[in-house]
Amino acid sequence: MARRASRSKKFDPRSDEEIQESRGARLTYGGPWAVTVLGPLPVELAHVSLTGNPTALALAALGLAGTGAAVCRLMSHIDARAKRPKDQRIWHQVNTGVVTAAATLGTVVGIDTPATAAAWFLGGVGMAAANNLWSKFYKAGSEKSASRWEKLESEIGLAKHELKEANSNGKGTVIAQVEAKDGATADDLARRIPAMASALKLGKGRITHTVDDDDSSQVTLRVQVADLLKEGFPWRGPSAFGASIGDVPIRTGRYEDGEDLLLNLTGRLRDPGPLSNGNVEHCIAMGVNGAGKTLGNQLIITECCTRTEVSVIVIDCSKFQQDFGHLRHGIEWPIDKKEAARRFLKILPNAIEKRTDYLAAKGLSAWEPGCGLNFLVIVGEEAADFAADNEHYQKILRTARAAGIWIVTSIQRATHNNMDTDSRANSPAGLCFGLRDGADSQYCLPDEAVEAGAWPQWGNRKPGYHYAAGLGIPEERWHVTARTELAGKHDQADAVTAGAAIRTPLDTVTAEAFGDLYVNRTTYDAPLLPKEEGEENNPQQQAAPAPAPTATAASPAAPAASSSGPPDEEMDDVDEDTIAREVEELNEMLQHVLDEDPEPGEYDHLRIEDDIEPPADDAPVLSLGGEDGDTGKLTSEQGRQELYKRLDTWVREGKFSFAPREVTDILLRIGLADTKRWFYRERDRLIADGVLSEDESDEGFGQYDILRSPLSGGN
Repeated sequence: MARRASRSKKFDPRSDEEIQESRGARLTYGGPWAVTVLGPLPVELAHVSLTGNPTALALAALGLAGTGAAVCRLMSHIDARAKRPKDQRIWHQVNTGVVTAAATLGTVVGIDTPATAAAWFLGGVGMAAANNLWSKFYKAGSEKSASRWEKLESEIGLAKHELKEANSNGKGTVIAQVEAKDGATADDLARRIPAMASALKLGKGRITHTVDDDDSSQVTLRVQVADLLKEGFPWRGPSAFGASIGDVPIRTGRYEDGEDLLLNLTGRLRDPGPLSNGNVEHCIAMGVNGAGKTLGNQLIITECCTRTEVSVIVIDCSKFQQDFGHLRHGIEWPIDKKEAARRFLKILPNAIEKRTDYLAAKGLSAWEPGCGLNFLVIVGEEAADFAADNEHYQKILRTARAAGIWIVTSIQRATHNNMDTDSRANSPAGLCFGLRDGADSQYCLPDEAVEAGAWPQWGNRKPGYHYAAGLGIPEERWHVTARTELAGKHDQADAVTAGAAIRTPLDTVTAEAFGDLYVNRTTYDAPLLPKEEGEENNPQQQAAPAPAPTATAASPAAPAASSSGPPDEEMDDVDEDTIAREVEELNEMLQHVLDEDPEPGEYDHLRIEDDIEPPADDAPVLSLGGEDGDTGKLTSEQGRQELYKRLDTWVREGKFSFAPREVTDILLRIGLADTKRWFYRERDRLIADGVLSEDESDEGFGQYDILRSPLSGGN
């Protein structure tokens, strides 16, 4: 008997776990069909036994309904403890509710008629099929996700942080809602993010978090599992050609989740879209050399040059033509010299005062579209050349906001030796490109972005990648990586050229406040573009002649013939006969001069050691045109007028700096005992009137900048 039994037993190669999984699968897929097929029998028996007693039937219906509600509540509790996703919880509630309703209605009305039987079987077949499909295509994924989180819980200590919900946007980003329980905090979770990134095999900065302002236990994790910015995005052209800068935001790139990167420069937009309105927020654009700051600034300038009610001023004392030559014909005031930048920053407070007075007279506390003033966008490229320890720059950043002026300070590293800490504090917005050390982002980004996980430590390996904070951008996007769109110089130049037809000229209030510096500025009417394919291999074409007198400085200077090569080499190509003929002609000219001298000189017989006899009393006196005594001396008022005329002439000639020795001839003609003290009194008066300013640069010690003519404006 034992031998026969052993022969009849079949060998099963599966493990115990596989056998249990197989039994569970039969229950999972067969259970709904069993309820559909076998369920009518007990329901119909209950109906037949209770149909003669209405009271018992009603009580049974209530009991079934209450039991179903209790089961629903129990399933909800079990799902919560199991940390199942929200959609799975809903499906469980639907199943429990449908079974409860079917059993209750079947008990009351019965399943003995064709209509009720058909309703039961049609509904049962639909629900059974839906459960099978759900189990097949969803359950595996959900269990895998749950086990992944459970693994993180056990390995890196996330037991007190419950995963409530996780959704993917289909663009490489997963948003997970996490609840901190039992006294856990968001900081505890943040400290474990590096370990979480390692467990998920993600790079640093790919997992960021934000905390709900109203409930600190609610944390939103943002996991970027794929880099969709790697290939870049082609430039789509101006975002709103011909619109006012105060209508809609400007667009400069895209986020890693595919959303547009929009900036609110004015703080007052008629249609801010996803951004918020507020105040003008000056910005720091920071990143190592080659990180893409310049392209970001180029896109901002192009956007502004294709809008109305805005004027752009660019300061680039290092390589203006190389960086912005293709946009120069749309820039209202290009400044490419340190001296010009210094004078501009000194005259800008006067423009701020005039603009705020104008807005106050209209009852406006800030710039608004249609107010009559152009919004000013000032781009300071390589700002370390002029922003470090610049007292004027600090004051400008403090006061320019209310005057409708937005300033972006582009700098490689905004440390205290490159940018004053007060200037940095007055630039709350940030565009942080790649850095050598991710911790340096604290000099550019708000603390909220850094604490949420922004980490731009990719140097110049990812040109154009950056974080954007402030400028109306919602705080939950400050730590989302973005990339500027890829725009060619020719495309940008074409857009700026087309924008000439719609750009608003600089308003009279601001132009008059800038005065002579603005009138004598350099302007361009054509872009400076790289050579197209097939043209000479020259990185830039020669700049077109500009209408302003100083614009010729942008053209390459002609090489001096006498400054290259040794003297012998320069003379190799010269004909010797020509040289001999020219020497002979020179000798003849000198001899002709000597022959024409009627008086060889009465002192020719004297030697160097002999004494010269004094002239006779009646000898004629040679006059050099001067005046004797006090005749021809200037009064103090006349000297002042002469000084003002001299300064006015220099301004008209494009000369905006001078040293005191250049007015010594005027001082010598003034009939005062102490002309030096007179000059200093006049200097102090002109400085107080905003005509002069001391040159604080090391190379300009003792010199003065001329900010405007003392005779302009009816003076």
